[in-house]
Amino acid sequence: MSFMLNLILFAIEVVPGVLNCRRRSCKLPEHGLDPRIARYINEAGFEGLFKVPNLEVDHALITALVERWRPETHTFHRPHGEMSITLQDIEVMLGVPVDGLPITGAVKMEWPTLCLELLGHRPPDPIPHPHENTSILAGARLRFTWLDALFSGPLAADATDEVVQQHARYHILDRLGTILFMDKSADRVSVLPLQFLNPISNAKRYSWGSGALAWLYRHLCKASESKAKQIGGAVMLVQLWAYSRFPLICPVMRLPLPPVEAGPFANRYVI
Repeated sequence: MSFMLNLILFAIEVVPGVLNCRRRSCKLPEHGLDPRIARYINEAGFEGLFKVPNLEVDHALITALVERWRPETHTFHRPHGEMSITLQDIEVMLGVPVDGLPITGAVKMEWPTLCLELLGHRPPDPIPHPHENTSILAGARLRFTWLDALFSGPLAADATDEVVQQHARYHILDRLGTILFMDKSADRVSVLPLQFLNPISNAKRYSWGSGALAWLYRHLCKASESKAKQIGGAVMLVQLWAYSRFPLICPVMRLPLPPVEAGPFANRYVI
C-alpha cells in the first residue's frame, strides 16, 4: 500500500520507515450523547467536531506526505508545485470554528484547582518516581485513562446543571485532544482549553481552527526531520485533505451508499 501511495503521489521513491501517527479512538459513548450534554457542546460551537467519524489512520499516506513537507514554506512540494492545508480545509473537513480571537492564555495555573472547579474532580498529588512519570497530572497534561474512567458512565437523570456542564467539558477536552491537539504521548490530554470553557459558551469566541492548524504545522515540521519516528497533531486532517486533493487514493464506498449526514466534509468518507 505504501508503495502504491508513493507511486501515485510522488513517483517511485524508497521510504526508510513509516511514521507512527499518534492517535486515540474518538468514538462517542455507546448510549450516545445525552441531549443535555449535546446542548452545551452546541453552545460552545463544537457540534461539527462531534460529527467527525472515527476513521482509521493511514500511516503510510501520512508518511508519504511528510516526506514532501518543507518547514521553510509550510507547504508540500509536489512535481507540479506547492500545496498546503489551510484554515478553509480545517473548517470544511472537521467543522471547526476558524473565526474569532486567537487561542492565547495562561500556561501556568493551578491546574488541579481548575480541574476541580470545572470538571468536578481534583487529580491526585504527583507520585515521585526515579525513572518514569506516573503522575496523573504532569504540568497541564492529564492522564486520559483516569479522566475517562470518571466520566465513562451515563449522566444521571437527576444530574444538576453544574454536573451536566462538567460532562460537556470532559467530552470537549476529549475531542480537542484526540482530533485537533494530539501530542506524541497519546495517553494524556491537555487541560489548557479549560480556561476557555468557563462558561462553556465562551469557547465560541475563539478560532480553534487557527490553533489546531498551527499545532499541526509544528508537528509536520518536527516529523520532517530525518530522525523523526512519530507525529502528533491533527493527522486525520492531513489524511482527509489528501483524500479530497488526490481522489485516486480515496477509499471507495461499496453500494448501497449510506446517506451522508449534514456536517463536516469528513462524513462522506465513512466506509
